[in-house]
Amino acid sequence: MGDLLSQLTMGESSDKATLTLILDNTINSVPSEEGYVMNIYNDRVEVVSSGEAGLFYGCQTLEQLLEDARDYNKPVPSCKITDYPVLSYRAVHFDLKHHLDHMNYYYESINRLAHYKINAVVIEFEDKLRYRRQPLVGAPQSISIDEMASLTRYARERHIEITPLVQGLGHATFILKHEEYAGLRELPWNKWAFCPLNEGTYQVLFDMYRDAIDATPGSKYLHIGGDEIGNIGLCPRCKPMADKEGMLSLSLYWLKRVCEFAKENGRIPIFWDDMPLKHGGVYESTWSDEVTSAAAENVWKGGTPKLDSLLSDFPKNCVYMRWNYSMARQPGNILALDWYKSRGLKAFVATATNTEGGMFFQEDERDKGSSSSGIVTIRSFIQLAAEKNIQGMLCTAWDDKSPHMENYWRGFIAAAEYSWNPNGRTPEEYDIAWLQREFGISIPDYRNFNNQLRRGSVLWYEALFRHGSQMDEENALQSLPQIEHWLPPVEGREKIQFDYTSRLIELPDLNSPGAWSKKYKNLLDRALIEKNSYKELSGRLTELYNKSRRNRYYWSLSIALYNLQSTIPDLLLALKESDSADKVQQKVGLENVKNAIKEFHETWNELKNVYGQTRFISYPPNYVPDRYFHLASQREDFTWIIQPEELYFGMIDKWMGKN
Repeated sequence: MGDLLSQLTMGESSDKATLTLILDNTINSVPSEEGYVMNIYNDRVEVVSSGEAGLFYGCQTLEQLLEDARDYNKPVPSCKITDYPVLSYRAVHFDLKHHLDHMNYYYESINRLAHYKINAVVIEFEDKLRYRRQPLVGAPQSISIDEMASLTRYARERHIEITPLVQGLGHATFILKHEEYAGLRELPWNKWAFCPLNEGTYQVLFDMYRDAIDATPGSKYLHIGGDEIGNIGLCPRCKPMADKEGMLSLSLYWLKRVCEFAKENGRIPIFWDDMPLKHGGVYESTWSDEVTSAAAENVWKGGTPKLDSLLSDFPKNCVYMRWNYSMARQPGNILALDWYKSRGLKAFVATATNTEGGMFFQEDERDKGSSSSGIVTIRSFIQLAAEKNIQGMLCTAWDDKSPHMENYWRGFIAAAEYSWNPNGRTPEEYDIAWLQREFGISIPDYRNFNNQLRRGSVLWYEALFRHGSQMDEENALQSLPQIEHWLPPVEGREKIQFDYTSRLIELPDLNSPGAWSKKYKNLLDRALIEKNSYKELSGRLTELYNKSRRNRYYWSLSIALYNLQSTIPDLLLALKESDSADKVQQKVGLENVKNAIKEFHETWNELKNVYGQTRFISYPPNYVPDRYFHLASQREDFTWIIQPEELYFGMIDKWMGKN
């Protein structure tokens, strides 16, 4: 029960102010044990369900009503509520790839998810589980199997199942980075994928699966990964099979082996479904908005015989996770779901809360008119699942740029909302409810306010990078990939000297005053807009922190991040001041450059302090680096966020020495 209901005392009966919970297996007004009927009348509340989960969810609804009554100082009205979920497996994703939060944050997150009636969490461990059978893999600060088992039991008491995800064939750098496993790589120099025909692959994976099962006692599923493999069928073992039988046969060989293992160990395997569809020649139709209905039909007409020819090799005990982080209505995506259903294969759907992976201030889909992840796409995908009678949904939260977990909660809660009622609130209505539920406040212009904050985030992400002379809002997002790949993507890159500063904008040449300011006029104009907006937006964030009745930590993070990103306009404008023929103004500008850098370091320390309240912000010294292509894996501490600034400040030190 929640904070309010947990204050109630137990009793056999009472004359007034009574909450009665009734288990009744004859109730037929709700279709599952998770559904309930609640009657509120006079001074009594009665919750009826055929299962304990239904009683639990009824209490969560009552808790929310009581929160609103307290927030608005109004009585809870007499009413009857009949409520049940449309999807029976309602999961969110904790991706531990590049970070680890404190255990108390995970426990608090379980309570929070239960409040919104999510009933599963898929935890992608990578190296953040302390594996016993393959101890080399677990990071020094990883979660012990016993601690994860305790969290699993805690979650189950709140009707949440923890599903472990251990990446299998591909995405295996967290394992294959260790030289002791080098012999299991498909290609000796590539740490991405296991060889599917090397028996040692299964010895290692099955050990790790066993540990994941031990860490999640009593859970129903085991997510085996399997996506984006890309480079199998190349080694001397695999190439003959790939050439003779095809890549689809090779990937299905691995899938059959791990699904047999899951069955033997009492788990239902869940599998990302992209590789069979790719080898069948139909994958692009499932995600590309440019593939028309006619083109998708034609592609599937050609690909279906190939998939059907190996239908007996598709494990029947597997759940095929049809993932797509856009609007779900691509014709090929619908045809894929239809193919699974018509062939007797079980499918779930996976959408995403934030594929961009940035920080707090995300662009609103309704404004950019695209089909990327967010509230609109979550709703779209769950609506499609309901139409197709698909019972499982996963809302992913990828850790590529490792934003704080608070960045994902708006999407998590939307996934819960629409999994119970796919055709419920509009996105605009959802935002009103989300702000009330999470914080106990209203922000009438929330969409515009968020976009103002977002504008500053875009400037922060891209301001220090070279783009030529056209650095306007329209081209802002083009800069984001430039900070995604800091390391040259070639073998032996650690031996290569690479001038990363060549990606950054140059500094003013004081012997040619005004030239730099002219070249970067659009950038400087944007910096001035953000500078002038700072007082208003900063004040509003502080006001929201003060007014919020719940979850003020979210606003603490927002304030710390906004203050950090707002130092970059100050720096740019100070550089503009220094880019002057007037020696007095030039001197003032150089001093303001120093002040801006000092302010940056102060706000950076504050951001680290706020982040550090819930997550570890550095790895132990003995951690073996995992040089993934994601931004967040380029450093072993939190400074991966500010790599551009560090490099640029180094350039400024040399520049100041010359001037």
